[in-house]
Amino acid sequence: MTAVETPKTAGQHVFSMAPLGVWLRLIAENGGVPPRYWGKLAKVLAISALMTPLRVAERLRYGPSRMARIAIDEAPLYVHGFGRSGTTHLHNLLAQDPGFGIVSTFQAIAAPMFLVARGRLERFVANGMPATRPMDNMAVSVELPQEEEIALANTSHLSFVHHLSFPNRAKEYQEKYATMRLTSSEMARWRRAYLDVLRKATLASGGRRLVLKSPTNLGRTAELLRLFPDAKFIHIVRNPYVVYESMTNLYRHVLPVCQLDDAEPEEVIAGMLDSYAAMMRQYMKDRESIPEGHLAEVRFEDLERAPMAELERLYDELALPGWERARKPIGDYLATLSGYRKNAYRIDPETIDVVDRNWGFAVEAWGYRPPK
Repeated sequence: MTAVETPKTAGQHVFSMAPLGVWLRLIAENGGVPPRYWGKLAKVLAISALMTPLRVAERLRYGPSRMARIAIDEAPLYVHGFGRSGTTHLHNLLAQDPGFGIVSTFQAIAAPMFLVARGRLERFVANGMPATRPMDNMAVSVELPQEEEIALANTSHLSFVHHLSFPNRAKEYQEKYATMRLTSSEMARWRRAYLDVLRKATLASGGRRLVLKSPTNLGRTAELLRLFPDAKFIHIVRNPYVVYESMTNLYRHVLPVCQLDDAEPEEVIAGMLDSYAAMMRQYMKDRESIPEGHLAEVRFEDLERAPMAELERLYDELALPGWERARKPIGDYLATLSGYRKNAYRIDPETIDVVDRNWGFAVEAWGYRPPK
């Protein structure tokens, strides 16, 4: 499959609660929005405007000087992996450990105001969410862990995932905010925005060590190590042929909700192919600088087959405390997934050719073959 066929999909833009200033900057940088998207944009800007009093209240109560005093005492544990590689499943499993703090889905969606808006706004967000994700039927709730990158995009323009709104600029967003080709002043702004997200999450989690997952982090390992030299990483990898089909399916469901430019489906797929290659190559280079004992790797297929054994191995390899404490809640969570069935994909010769031409280096590095 090489094109994203986009059916009509109901849903609200995931960055609707970002400040108006962020949206106006994004619109200006992208040269405006085509008329056929004005209705969608109007809804986004209306929600953003309605949230302004809450954003102001949070800034008055939790301003920069107060947030700067929030200490991140333990470096985060990062779940690394390109999108659709099993990162969400692994993140959800690790988040069952009561020793970890998270960025929740509500925190990510309502990032500029969640500290003052818990309660009524959280219930409002929960009522508007589907029970499952449309692209893979995984459970969704405001309490489940979410990508800190979503929170970053809901507080600033400094995020790769804004390419979901403006896929015509996916390559620029990838180079700047995924593989971090930034000027020194841009990097300083990105660090401030990113650390603000993590400090809020630390405050909300009562100071617990954060377990974080954002596929974008795969390309910025070196920068994360500069911020947190003691950070630990779990890289999860999945068969690239399946990842390609799964990512295509994701865009099929997400773009009708988020897209605000006239990028063609073929351009979206080309951008995705380029992003995987760029981020994976960057990770393969950067992982050499991760200190010994701070990186563990796992195949999605092995985690799916023997989750408890693989998790115990990961805890042991990274010397993570609390496996005995985490074992029961993780087992209980796994029991809730007994009826879950992931999507099945037919890998045709066209997909094999596309993946071999663009991601052949990863297929070889991780020892995969086209699934039968």
